[in-house]
Amino acid sequence: MDIDKNLFFQNLTLNICGSLEIESSLLKGFHYFRRFIPADGLTFDISEPDNSVVSIARISADGVELHDIRVPLSPDSRKEAKKNEYITDVMIFNAPDLNPISMDFAKRLKIKEASYLVLNLDLDGPLEGGLAIYALGKNRYTQAHAEFLSLAKAPFSIAMSNALKYREIQNSAENVKRENQGLYRELLEISGDRIIGQTSGLKEVMSLVTHVAAVDTPVMILGETGVGKDVIANVIHLSSPRQNRPMVKVNCGAIPENLIDSELFGHEKGAFTGAVAQKRGKFERAHGGTLFLDEVGELSLDAQVRLLRAIQFKEIERIGGSKMIQADVRIISATHRNLEELVRAGRFREDLYFRMNVFPIHIPPLRARKQDMAALAHHFIEKKAKELKISPAPRPLNSAMDQLRAYDWPGNVRELSNVIERALILNRNTPLSFNHLTGPAHGFETDRPQGSEVNGQIIPFDEMVSCYILKALGQTNGRIEGPKGAARLLNLHPNTLRSKIKKLRIQFTKS
Repeated sequence: MDIDKNLFFQNLTLNICGSLEIESSLLKGFHYFRRFIPADGLTFDISEPDNSVVSIARISADGVELHDIRVPLSPDSRKEAKKNEYITDVMIFNAPDLNPISMDFAKRLKIKEASYLVLNLDLDGPLEGGLAIYALGKNRYTQAHAEFLSLAKAPFSIAMSNALKYREIQNSAENVKRENQGLYRELLEISGDRIIGQTSGLKEVMSLVTHVAAVDTPVMILGETGVGKDVIANVIHLSSPRQNRPMVKVNCGAIPENLIDSELFGHEKGAFTGAVAQKRGKFERAHGGTLFLDEVGELSLDAQVRLLRAIQFKEIERIGGSKMIQADVRIISATHRNLEELVRAGRFREDLYFRMNVFPIHIPPLRARKQDMAALAHHFIEKKAKELKISPAPRPLNSAMDQLRAYDWPGNVRELSNVIERALILNRNTPLSFNHLTGPAHGFETDRPQGSEVNGQIIPFDEMVSCYILKALGQTNGRIEGPKGAARLLNLHPNTLRSKIKKLRIQFTKS
């Protein structure tokens, strides 16, 4: 065999080290070998401490087989392998019926008659492995073939070591992804993001969720503030074929207008002042999964134009970039606003509205599903008691449920959660009651007394102020500044409100 060994080594290295995929490296190596020596197939195996081998892959003229099959070695094969381990880098087996190792190969590959060249590899760490090339028929290989194959030891050892590490990283990433998804589900359960009333007050909603979850149709979730639109979005995602992919949430009303493009589509380094590094936007992060656009009605018209293009063509362009990036995302949007009125007023694009409002789901307010009040109240009592480290959780008085049902709940489920948390703080060691919230027959004056008396008793001034502040925080979900902040509702400067919250030791938990 008259070949340039240096050129062979260089070309083989370029062929097999250009990819971290095991099947790609082996396939390129196999086709390159066939130009110089007889080769009908190739296998890559790893030796195990339990006297077995794991057959990683087999390459033949028919293609690539990745199987990761554990194959026990016969006692005779183990003895033969041990005997030849330090003799040579390449072992020749020209008659399968004369050697136990070649007999094992023939049995595993279901080949009656073949010749084998087995190359021992120096893999990283404790791994031991080998590459076997076979050709159909007896006496197909010579010592010259073995010397030729020995030139491949270093490049194949490096390529397979790197490929195995890469595969291990991929497997770890998949395991982390599955664990994160499991933890995400658990966190949803712990945080209270589970559906109370799915067989009663939310029965129709859950029926719609069941129908739309299995497809990629855009969903628009409508409902008042605090009804749990994000919870329904979570359920749709976790019930969809995309459940093992990311769900990325964007609160469109909380992002300043000059930053919305960067948040949604990302930016390149140096695209604007402060862009010191490349940033992937929400669309890129949600690729293959779900993008939840909460309070989508708050987007500016300019942002709506770019959002429409991203949804329509499933591709985005980073700020300062010129490359179009694929963004395969399922869009779920939510708003408490009347988008039809915004469209008529020219503040929301009609084409974007029809693009996103393909499958609307309207969540009824809490006052329309009073049959779920008891279940919701008990759920929040258990949840909040655990957060406040109150054990056992107090039980509500018999009259407490009537008091809760009598209220109109403008803040919906979020307000109920806050009211129960406050009641737990005030009634740590006694049965829960809501007497301090009792108002007119149509409902409570929850956290917002109309005067300085309740049931004929004077309310302390600080407590009355705390009630007002808690009510405002409940309606804004803890937001202090901005046009929709609690400071604007109370007609206070944001710093003044923060000072009062600190002075009165008001504790508010966002829902």
